[in-house]
Amino acid sequence: MRNRLHNRLPRWHRRTIYALTVVLMLSGVAWILACYALAPPGDPTPAPHWLAGPLLAAHGIAAYAALFAFGLVGHAHLRTGWTVRTQRSAGIALIVTIAVLALTGTGFYYVAAEQATSFIRWTHVAAGALLPCWLALHIVRGRRVAGRA
Repeated sequence: MRNRLHNRLPRWHRRTIYALTVVLMLSGVAWILACYALAPPGDPTPAPHWLAGPLLAAHGIAAYAALFAFGLVGHAHLRTGWTVRTQRSAGIALIVTIAVLALTGTGFYYVAAEQATSFIRWTHVAAGALLPCWLALHIVRGRRVAGRA
């Protein structure tokens, strides 16, 4: 039996988070490409595209599942991990990024002002681009800490 790394999530939980992060990244990038890169010249962006609806639906469903999967982390992993100082900053960055994504994602449904929608969209895109970076940093640091223990 392999040694379990200190405070490591169970395999099913790690794989679920990794898979959902990949689905969210792919569906988000594909939506941006469909609505911006494939927009006819001269059309306002984001331009409607036949792929936009299905991509947004996949993104939204994966987002709800990801919020559930990330939320499950708080029960034991976050409480135990808080005691490891070297992990704290990466964990906080990850939590803040997930919160920004959740708030901006919800903001698309409830904010009607076009100026605010543009700000929300690009804040969501920026946070979405950062999420895999923070997740990777958190994983690498966690494995390094576990290797020292």
